Amino acid sequence: MTTAPTEAPLQQVASDLFRDFKGDEIGGRHAIRGFSFQVWHAVMEALRAHRTGNDYAVVLEWQQDVAVLDSSVAPTGVRFVQLKKHEASTHWKLNHLIASPKGKDEDAPPAADASDAAEPGATVTKLISEPVTTGKAAKSKPLKKPKQSILAKLYAHRRRFQTLGKSRLEFSSDAQFEMPDDTGASSLQSSVELATADLSVRQAIEARLREQLGLDPAEAIDFSDFALVVSDCPVNEPHKYLAGELAEMQLESELNLSGSATILAVLIIASYVNLRAGSTRHAKNYSELLGRAVTRSDIDRYLAAADEETVSARELVEEIIERLNIETAPFTLVKNMKRQVVRACMEITNRAGPVPVVTAHLKALYEARSEYDSLPRVTDIFSAWFEDFQQLQLSEARPYSREYIYCLMSMITQNANPTKQLPSVPASPQPEDSQ
Repeated sequence: MTTAPTEAPLQQVASDLFRDFKGDEIGGRHAIRGFSFQVWHAVMEALRAHRTGNDYAVVLEWQQDVAVLDSSVAPTGVRFVQLKKHEASTHWKLNHLIASPKGKDEDAPPAADASDAAEPGATVTKLISEPVTTGKAAKSKPLKKPKQSILAKLYAHRRRFQTLGKSRLEFSSDAQFEMPDDTGASSLQSSVELATADLSVRQAIEARLREQLGLDPAEAIDFSDFALVVSDCPVNEPHKYLAGELAEMQLESELNLSGSATILAVLIIASYVNLRAGSTRHAKNYSELLGRAVTRSDIDRYLAAADEETVSARELVEEIIERLNIETAPFTLVKNMKRQVVRACMEITNRAGPVPVVTAHLKALYEARSEYDSLPRVTDIFSAWFEDFQQLQLSEARPYSREYIYCLMSMITQNANPTKQLPSVPASPQPEDSQ
């Protein structure tokens, strides 16, 4: 049985993505590697749903490529979006969308049978969570039916979820659609609502749907909320477009992410969408279905993590300097820390230099001495910490002043990004002279 991939902690995901993207010399391609067009479209759907202020859940690779539910608790509506890039041409023709795929015919899938259409009174959660059952297999060989076309697959899900108050079907692509009109001419269109399409288009689609789904002649075809659309999400560098979507969303809210935090937030969302889409196990209940979705509360957490991750080390150190100043630390100490902060923030990122090693020893000492937490002031904590650090007599630390070391301590207490990936040091370091 295939199980869902294990999710890394959000802080680790944010830190790793930020480091990869920031250190990438080719525009972030390393950080976005492996994210498909479907993943990026799902991110766009999540951002646009978030912008409305309402609850939602976006599920990738459930029923169709993307399903957007109008609630993460008690959904009453769903929008199915089937996504497909057109690799062979610049546009889609109607026959591409309604023709059966090449290959052997197949048994009619459960969702296509009239007996599997949702019964009146069925709950939304039941419709979503329960697999369709077809009863005992007949002894005789089942009749073969044509394979379902792109639009037939979409319409089959409308029939299954017909008791939902709202359902919308969309086929979305990077290419336009060639549609005929009542004069016999054709034109390329970016959006086609099938309910208002030319009669010849609806008749052609209806004939194929009835054939491929085995529909009863008395059953009317519902073309309402059934559309062909060109996705707004670009195929190339989609993270930049979606960062713009998120930036625009911030204009209407209290959210105020920096430029780097905005891009990082998009990458975090894509990372979790991609990870959760990797689960191929059938969802047995609604909670399991939500396990492969991203919801409003998820996006809120991802945005907060991105904002926290992109606060610069210098800003965090300056917060501590201000605190020391309020605590009336010696004037020369505060003044010299202000002079050393830029140098310390630069040198800690040089992995070949001694500063990461010095910082690693400082951090190990800080984590080992719980008594520091009982001290009332930052001034007292740093003073005791510095005295203990001096006892280690590290040769790498000899060139650095107290103020410089205090800057490194400030980064550690603030959990600044450069202090999250440090060299390994002994758990209980001993002075070098004693060693």
